[in-house]
Amino acid sequence: MTEPASRPPLWTFGGRATALLLALLLALDAWALSATDPDFYLPDVFRPFAIGVTVLFVLSGFVRWPRARTGLRALLSAVVVAVLLLEARSRFGPIDESDRIMVTRDRLLRYQYRPGAMVEADHESHRQMPISRLGLWDREHAIPKPADVYRVVLLTGSIANDGAIPYESRFHEVLERLLQGAAGGRRVEVINVSCEGYNTVQQVRLLEQVGLRYEPDFVLLAYMLTSATLQNGAYRRIGDSYYLFRFLPLLKSAASGSLCSLFVPFHDEYSFDLIVRNSFERLRLLGQQHRFGTLVAVLPVLENFTDPLCNRIYDRVASTARESGLESIRVVDAFRGEPFERYAKPNARMDFAHPNVAGHQRIAGVLNVALRRAIGAGTSPP
Repeated sequence: MTEPASRPPLWTFGGRATALLLALLLALDAWALSATDPDFYLPDVFRPFAIGVTVLFVLSGFVRWPRARTGLRALLSAVVVAVLLLEARSRFGPIDESDRIMVTRDRLLRYQYRPGAMVEADHESHRQMPISRLGLWDREHAIPKPADVYRVVLLTGSIANDGAIPYESRFHEVLERLLQGAAGGRRVEVINVSCEGYNTVQQVRLLEQVGLRYEPDFVLLAYMLTSATLQNGAYRRIGDSYYLFRFLPLLKSAASGSLCSLFVPFHDEYSFDLIVRNSFERLRLLGQQHRFGTLVAVLPVLENFTDPLCNRIYDRVASTARESGLESIRVVDAFRGEPFERYAKPNARMDFAHPNVAGHQRIAGVLNVALRRAIGAGTSPP
C-alpha cells in the first residue's frame, strides 16, 4: 500500500528568509537614523516603506512554488538596495552640478551662491552670467548707493532665480523697468537679494548680511508657499529621503485634490510662527532701524486660483504680515478667472512654484502698482 503524497505547507518562511528580511530592515533603519531631518521638514518616509517590505515578505511565504517565492524575495531585496543606492547618490553626490552653491559658516544662512560662479541668463541660448561679488544672482550694483538712485531690495526664494526664464524676463527685472519714473527724478534699481530654497528666516538674514549694504529705500518680500519650511537647500529632502524630493509635485494629495494640501502643515503648526511670523517682525524692526519701507507680496502656486485651501494659506500669510506691522498684498487676486495652466512652463508642467514668462510679467505688473502707491505715499517707518 503506497503512502499518500504529502502536501506542501501552507506557509513557508525559513531561517534564510528571516535573516534576509532582518538584514533589509536593518539597512533601512540604519539609513533612516543617519539621514533623519532635524528640521522635521516632513515625517519619516522609510517607516511605511519598511512596513510594506515586511508585509510583502510575509505574504511571499504563502507562495507554494519555490522558484516564484525565491524570485519575489529577490525582487524585494533588489528594490530595497536600489532605493538605498539612489538615496546615497543623492545625498553624497555634488551639492550642485554647476557649482553655484556653497556652504557658509553662517548657521542661519547655511548656504548661498558662490561669487563668480556662472549661471544661466537664458536657458534657450545658453547665455550665462556670473554670480555677483556679494553672492547674488544679479548684476553688480554700486556701493555706496549713488545719490540719484532709489533702491528696492527683493527678498524671495527660487522664483527670482529660475534658470528656465530669461534673466531680462524675470519679474524683478521687469519690475525695475516698470518702476522708472516712480521715484521722482531718481533712477529705480531692483536688487535681487535672494537664493533658491531660502525660507523667510534665511531671506531676512541675507538682507542683514548683504542687502543692507545697498542702502535700500524699500524692501519687497515676495513670499512663496515653500518659504515656511525649515530645510537645508544645499541638500533638500523629504523627511529622511533625499531622492524623493525630486518627485515632490507628484505627491499631490489624492484625498483633497488640492496641491496646497502639501503646504497646510507648514502654515498651521507652531513652526509657522517660529519661521514666518518671527521673520516678519524682525523685518519690521529692521525697517524702523534703517528707515526703509516694506511690503509682503504673497505669490500664488500653479493651482486653481480660486482653490479655497490655497486661498486660506494666502490669507494666513497676508494677515500675519499685517499683524507684524507690514503692508501685504495677495498677488493671486490678479490671476482670478484664468486657468493656471496658462502660466505653467511648457516643459515643466509639474513645476508648481515657478511660472512661465507670462506669469513673471503678471507678477511684475501687480507689484508695480503696489510699489508705485507705496513710493508715492512715501511709505517708510517713522
